[in-house]
Amino acid sequence: MHTVSDLPRRIPGPPGPFAARLVALLTVLLLSWTGILSSQATAAKPKPVSVFPVPGTPVASESTSFSFRGLRPKHLGRVRIRGSRSGLHRSRRLAHSDGHGVSVIPQRSFTRGEVVKVSTGKQIRGARQGDFRVRVGHFYGRGRKRSRPKKPNRLPRLKSRPDLRPPRLDVLAAEAGASPGEILFAPKQTGLVIADRLGRISWFRPSGDGGRGQEVQDFRVQEYRERPVLTYWKGAASRKGPFQVGSCNILDRRYRRIAAFGAGNGYRPDAHEFTITSRNTALVLAYRGVRRDLRKHGGGRNGKVFDNVVQEIDIETGAVLFEWHSLGNVSLDATVSKPPKNGATWDYFHVNSVAEDGDSLLVSARKVSTIYRIDRRTARIRWRLRGDGQKAGANDFRVGPGARFGYQHDVQRLPNGDISLFDNGSARRLSTVMTQSSALILRLRRKGRKSRAKPVGRFHHQPEALVSGSQGSAEVLANGNVFVGWGSQSHITEFAPDGRIVFDAAFSTPANSYRARKAVWTGRPPTRPAIASRSIPGEATVWASWNGVGDIGSWRVMTGPGRKSLRQVAVSAWTGLETAIPVDGPGARVRVQAFDADGDFLGQSKVTRLGQRADRSPGR
Repeated sequence: MHTVSDLPRRIPGPPGPFAARLVALLTVLLLSWTGILSSQATAAKPKPVSVFPVPGTPVASESTSFSFRGLRPKHLGRVRIRGSRSGLHRSRRLAHSDGHGVSVIPQRSFTRGEVVKVSTGKQIRGARQGDFRVRVGHFYGRGRKRSRPKKPNRLPRLKSRPDLRPPRLDVLAAEAGASPGEILFAPKQTGLVIADRLGRISWFRPSGDGGRGQEVQDFRVQEYRERPVLTYWKGAASRKGPFQVGSCNILDRRYRRIAAFGAGNGYRPDAHEFTITSRNTALVLAYRGVRRDLRKHGGGRNGKVFDNVVQEIDIETGAVLFEWHSLGNVSLDATVSKPPKNGATWDYFHVNSVAEDGDSLLVSARKVSTIYRIDRRTARIRWRLRGDGQKAGANDFRVGPGARFGYQHDVQRLPNGDISLFDNGSARRLSTVMTQSSALILRLRRKGRKSRAKPVGRFHHQPEALVSGSQGSAEVLANGNVFVGWGSQSHITEFAPDGRIVFDAAFSTPANSYRARKAVWTGRPPTRPAIASRSIPGEATVWASWNGVGDIGSWRVMTGPGRKSLRQVAVSAWTGLETAIPVDGPGARVRVQAFDADGDFLGQSKVTRLGQRADRSPGR
C-alpha cells in the first residue's frame, strides 16, 4: 500500500507541438460553443416592456387605455382585457409616433371600482408572466368644474384695435447686465403678453375670445420639432378647487395655432403645467376626485380626495406614453394639510410642475413640500426631496436650514445638475421661520445616508420683501441670471448671479401671472398693420399698431388727397403695441408704414379715409 508521500512526484513538461495545437483547437471550439449558448440565452430572454398605467394602479381611469412602451407596435401580440364587472373588452390599437410603443384602447368604458385584468404574452415590468391587474378608481362626478363669470376687463381699448385691452407693465428698474430676450407673462383673465425690457408690449392675445370664464396660464417659448413656438394653457376658470379644465395650445411664429390637445385616458389637462419634451412629446397634469375612507386622517368614511395624475402625451397621435398617480404612490400621511371640515375634496398632494430629468421626471407637490424623482420606465419613485423639515423619515436627503423650502413651484433640473425652484416659503407655516418668498438653487449630493441638499443661491426681492401666497416661477437663463415671476404678487424680477436686481417690473393693475418667462422671440403675423385716426381742422392724430411685431424701429405716416398721391408727413419712434402720432396738415387719405431700426421696410397698413380705421386683411 502506498501513501501519498510514496507516490512519485512528476512535474509535467510543456506539451508537444501536436498537443499544443489540439489544446488551442479545443479552446476555440469551447469558446465558440459558450458564445452560442450565451447568445441563445440572451435571445431567449426578451427585454421587459413597460405598461401604463402600471400594474397594480389603484385609481386607473374608467376610460383608460393601456400603453406598452419598449417594443415595435407589430411585436406586441395578443392582448386580452377583462373587467371584473364589465366583462371582456374589444379594443383597437394606436401606434406611437416614435415607433417604440403602442396603445391598446378599449372600445367601451370600464365600471368604476372594478378590477381589470390584462393578459399578454410579453414580459411586462411589474407583472407576472405577462398578466397584470389595475383597479378603476371610485370616482365621483365627471371631473369638471363649472366656470365662474369672467371679470370684465376695464383696461383702455386700443384706438386701432378696439378688440384689444392690453395690460401695462411698469418698469421699476432696468440696469446693465440683463439678458437679451422678450418677457412673456399671462395675467389670467386678461391674456397673453409679450413685452421688452422697457415694458413695451409687442403682442397681446385676449384670454376670453368673447367667451366667459376663460383663463390663460403657463405662457412661454418652447421648441417643437426643432422650431421655436409659443405655448400656453387655456380653459375654464374654476369656482373653487385646485384645478381647471382646458387645452394645451401651440402657436407658430406667425401666431397660428398648429396644435391643441388635452390629456389622455379621459382626463382633462390642468393649468399648472404644459412642457414639450426633447422628444416632441408633452408633459401635462390632471386632477380627479376619488371616494375614499378618510377617517384615519380626520375625514369622513365616504370622503373625497384628489388623485394627481402626471402624463406624457404623444402630441402627434394623442396617445399616452407615460402615466403616474399620486394615490398608490404617495401616502396621505405625507401631506401637511388636513381634510376639509365641510366635506369638500381634500387636495392632499397638489402637483404643480413636472420636468424632464434624463430617464426620469421631476415632480413638484406643493401640499407635501416635496420634489419626487420618478423613473420614466417603471413609474417608481427614485428619491424624495422634502424641503420643510417636517415628517421625519420622509426624505432621502438631509436638508439644512439654508436649503429648506415650502409650498414650492416650478422645479427644474439645470444643465449642471443643480435644481432650481420658486420657494413660496412663508405662504404657509413651516418648521423654520421664513420672512419672504425667493428663487432657490440647490445642489444635491447623493451618497447613501450622507445624501444632502446644499443651497447654491437664494434670490429675494429687495428692498420690498415679497411673500407670494400662490403661484410663482424661477428660470435660470443662459447667462446665469435668474428670472423670477412672483405669482400672486404681480411682480417680475431678473437677478444677476450675485443677487443684484437688473430688471424689475410690476403690473399696472391688480393681476397676477402664474409664471413669467424670458426668451428670444421674433414673430411675424400674417396681417397688415392696423391704423386709426382722428382729425380736427389743420391737424390729426394717427394711431398705428402691428400686433406681434416687436422689431419695429419707427412708424411713418403717409397722407394726401388720394390713394395714389400720398407723401410722408410724420415719423415717430415705435412706443409699444400702439403708437400715437401727431400729424400737421393731413390729407383726406392716410396710411402708416413700419420700418426696423436699420430703416428697412417691414410692412404697411391699408390706405383709409382720415377719421376711419383700416381692417387687418393679410398682406404687407
